[in-house]
Amino acid sequence: MVTPPRRAVVVLCGPPGAGKTTAARASGLTVYDRDDARWRSDREFVAALAALGRDRSARAVVIRTGATSAARRRTARLVRATHVYVVLGSDHAHRINRRRRADAARTVAGVRTWFARFDRADHVQQFPGWEHVELPAAPAPPTSEPW
Repeated sequence: MVTPPRRAVVVLCGPPGAGKTTAARASGLTVYDRDDARWRSDREFVAALAALGRDRSARAVVIRTGATSAARRRTARLVRATHVYVVLGSDHAHRINRRRRADAARTVAGVRTWFARFDRADHVQQFPGWEHVELPAAPAPPTSEPW
């Protein structure tokens, strides 16, 4: 008997400094974040997202800014998302400055741009926290025992 895959791919969108990465890491799932140093280019990251979309047993969280419903829809299609949420957070400037990155001023300005573009035409829900997200249970690892 073949166990059906228990796919769970969650897309978290939101402005810089909203807490998307912090939330994603708390999930226990594999995290796909363009800010991660393992992605050397946008092209490489998008290729990884496309591969994720083809993976029938994927269990991951994808972080994108996704200010517009069209951007969220494109990402959700690419990765075959099972869930899409927006993380709005608060005190973005404080979180951004705490990172101590060289591009902090530009990133803080990006928060204003994000909110200026943000739409909910797709009725995206705010991220409720992992305790309120219904994910299918992970498949049990194969055993070598005969029973």
